[in-house]
Amino acid sequence: MENNYTAPGPIFEPGSGWGGRIKKWSKKYILGWDCSLCRATRFVLIFGIIFLILAKPEINNQEQVEVAKNTVTETVQPGDGQTHLTRRLLAKFLGQNKEILLTGGQKVFIENALSEKVPKAVLIVGQNVFLDLKEIKSAIEEAKLLSTSQLQRWEEYAERVKNK
Repeated sequence: MENNYTAPGPIFEPGSGWGGRIKKWSKKYILGWDCSLCRATRFVLIFGIIFLILAKPEINNQEQVEVAKNTVTETVQPGDGQTHLTRRLLAKFLGQNKEILLTGGQKVFIENALSEKVPKAVLIVGQNVFLDLKEIKSAIEEAKLLSTSQLQRWEEYAERVKNK
């Protein structure tokens, strides 16, 4: 007895398959002019791109200028910690406001108070650190209100600091 049984395999129909279907769909809906929604979307994108290229909208720099006026900025240098940064920020502020006179102890007190305001995140060399002028001024006012015994203690620490 002969075995003439053959297992039915896949039957391939002649046609375009998935590649042809996707190509047909993209021509009709993406590239074609048949779809009014696609046409509208295309026009919006084209006019938006043309507007951005030709109009070149200016970024509002006024807010950045206001922030710069209300803050003191210092750049992180190698080996800097929070106290080093606050020391330089305070020195920069006092350099701009020469009418404010402080003792070494008051400066160390202010540095200590402001070092808590510097972000605790990892400091990266070249990063800009900002301190608000209100925070600096309030720390200066607190330093001026120190009692003589408190000021005397801070003066002991100030003697150890290189740059008062």
